[in-house]
Amino acid sequence: MKHTIFLAVVSLALPLKAGATTALTLEEAVERGLKADNIVKTEAARVSGARAGLKQAKMSRFGGLKLKGMYTDGNDPVYAFATAMKQGTFSMASMATINDPEPARNYMAGIEAGVPLFTGFALSNAAKMGSLGVEAAQSGYERARSGITFKLTYQWLTVLLRERLAELAGESVKAAEAELKTAQMLKDKGMVLGSDYYGAEAILSTLKGYKLNWDSALALEQEKLGIAVGLPGGAAAAGKLSALPAAAPERGALAEAAAGRRDIKALEKMAEISKVSLDMQENSVLPVVEAFGAWETNSESLSDFRDNRLLGLRLTIPIGDPSYYAKKDAAKAEAAMAQSRVDEARRQASVELAEALNNYKAARETLPIAAETVEKAKQSLELFRPLYRQGRQSVLEVLRAQASVLQAEAAYYETLYKLNLYRAQALLASETLDAAAIKAMSDKLGARN
Repeated sequence: MKHTIFLAVVSLALPLKAGATTALTLEEAVERGLKADNIVKTEAARVSGARAGLKQAKMSRFGGLKLKGMYTDGNDPVYAFATAMKQGTFSMASMATINDPEPARNYMAGIEAGVPLFTGFALSNAAKMGSLGVEAAQSGYERARSGITFKLTYQWLTVLLRERLAELAGESVKAAEAELKTAQMLKDKGMVLGSDYYGAEAILSTLKGYKLNWDSALALEQEKLGIAVGLPGGAAAAGKLSALPAAAPERGALAEAAAGRRDIKALEKMAEISKVSLDMQENSVLPVVEAFGAWETNSESLSDFRDNRLLGLRLTIPIGDPSYYAKKDAAKAEAAMAQSRVDEARRQASVELAEALNNYKAARETLPIAAETVEKAKQSLELFRPLYRQGRQSVLEVLRAQASVLQAEAAYYETLYKLNLYRAQALLASETLDAAAIKAMSDKLGARN
């Protein structure tokens, strides 16, 4: 019975373990992550809301139509007098009881309509603000996608690096254990000093510590990638860290592209909205003209309704608003702040691009040095091994060389990681981290060579 339960548990756990390391290419990870990301969804909803606001502003120019209905009952002299007039029941006899009328009741139904003819440009400016709002929201949405694309790229590259580091640590531990196994036999024969042997064991323990820490870091990064792409069990990176194409990003082209970044465009539209708002405040002293009409029926009972109509033009001119100049100054200040935000965003975009390109350049220049270091460390290890087996070198030096190889390889792959990451950062800073760029990077890193 116990064996049956154990097998059942194992059979359930195996599929979960397999699913916990679903391998994704960079392109797949970005595609899944953009669909699952809540920030992108929020910005998409913001675009829908802005479009609805624009539609509302455009439809406001058609005015409105209202249905009215009311039942009243009272003996107020003015009410009773007016109700009798509306119902058509007023007569000279009504004058005798004008100060003390009988209770009057009335059923009223009607339609009222109004169409704005001139609003001091308020409607046209509202439509303009709505259109700018849609453009700003759309730019914000696109920038959010770019930001999340970079975030996913960073997480995927981190998993790819951690996978390689964990693999290197595992290989180093196996190689060191094999050397110590041989050293144990030589130690038993008195051919290896005990101090060297225990020193080598200490280095092996250090390598095992690297493996333990890097395995733990890998599990965490895979879990984080899984959460980002909608795979709670975790996700692995299908690919291999490699150098990018020889051609480096052109600073001039990227700087030109950075000037048109989506976040800058969104702020530019918001600055234009502030200017329109200032225009609206300045125009608030202009007259407002509206055409209106009403049709109404009144009856003492639910029969014999008497109807009346009223048509006209309504002109409203504000001639005294003590807060007018204060409101105007506040609108001017808001417009100035909005423009300053645009200027600061442009400056920040230039700084971000310069930093990314400088970091990318440093990684490119460091990569050959890191590759040479790996090669020299491996040569040193290969020279130590035969000397050690001939009794001309200590096992301690062999394991030190093994640890040096691991450190050199880790530094090399970290440089490769930075090279890819900083290139993606430069593309983000210039608003060129699009689907085509991700596909190119995914195709390059997805090749397992």
